[in-house]
Amino acid sequence: MTHRRSMESHPSGRSTSDSGSPPMTKAFVILGDPIAQARSPGVFNRLFRKRRVDAVMTPMLVSAEYFEKALSDLRTVDNMAGLVITVPHKVAAARLMKMGSRRATLAMAANALRPCQDGWEGDLFDGEGFVRGMVEGRTVAGARCALVGCGGAGAAISFALLEAGVKSLSLWGIDPRKAETLGDRLRAAYGWEISIAPPDMTTDVAINATPLGMKSDDPLPIDVVSLRRNAIVADAIMKPPLTRLLMEARRCGCGIHAGRHMLDHQVESIWSFFGLPRPEP
Repeated sequence: MTHRRSMESHPSGRSTSDSGSPPMTKAFVILGDPIAQARSPGVFNRLFRKRRVDAVMTPMLVSAEYFEKALSDLRTVDNMAGLVITVPHKVAAARLMKMGSRRATLAMAANALRPCQDGWEGDLFDGEGFVRGMVEGRTVAGARCALVGCGGAGAAISFALLEAGVKSLSLWGIDPRKAETLGDRLRAAYGWEISIAPPDMTTDVAINATPLGMKSDDPLPIDVVSLRRNAIVADAIMKPPLTRLLMEARRCGCGIHAGRHMLDHQVESIWSFFGLPRPEP
């Protein structure tokens, strides 16, 4: 006799297994290319063990060519509870999501997806994590900020910086069109005059949101020699923990801010987004 699955309602819109079946381990995946630099699996798997949550996060190397197919295939996995999205897929994730938060929609990028009816629901936590990490040691309110890299992470950080009340924001990137496009979206959302220019002597906080620095032979994304000696140089890259950009910035007398803070300060928000149980007080 053929076994038929129960069609009991599920918050994501999928069916669940029969009520007598044992609970399945919740599966989480982080998708990127490259993926070796990703810290999320280690961070979340430690939290799963510490908080006694039956879940696991696995890294998956997926090229841009197959990203859409990967999302479609993963949506058919019954115990798939959520995805973390890293470079270079954040913009594509927002394009493919069925619904999204205001910030994900405005930035046109998403770094977390959860199952919803007939697809994925997305949100964007990079900017929130970056700003939270910065304000632990110093404030960005009233600062003159310059951001290099206008992809998914750069968009997230730029929107969060404006929300945090920076004095001014300039954008720069390898592709000037991306900087202009992001600048137009920021102007439309906030009414700010966003300049398109590289970091210079007027910059208080210079931020790298490009992938440059993951490899030791990458060129420096920011000319640290052009910065004031007391400027802060921040990197969104998490591995290596101390990029060549940060080492050069410190050598030039600038303050530095490592990329690990951006993840560390968004973990709890992603945890809540995935609907995971909160630890008991």
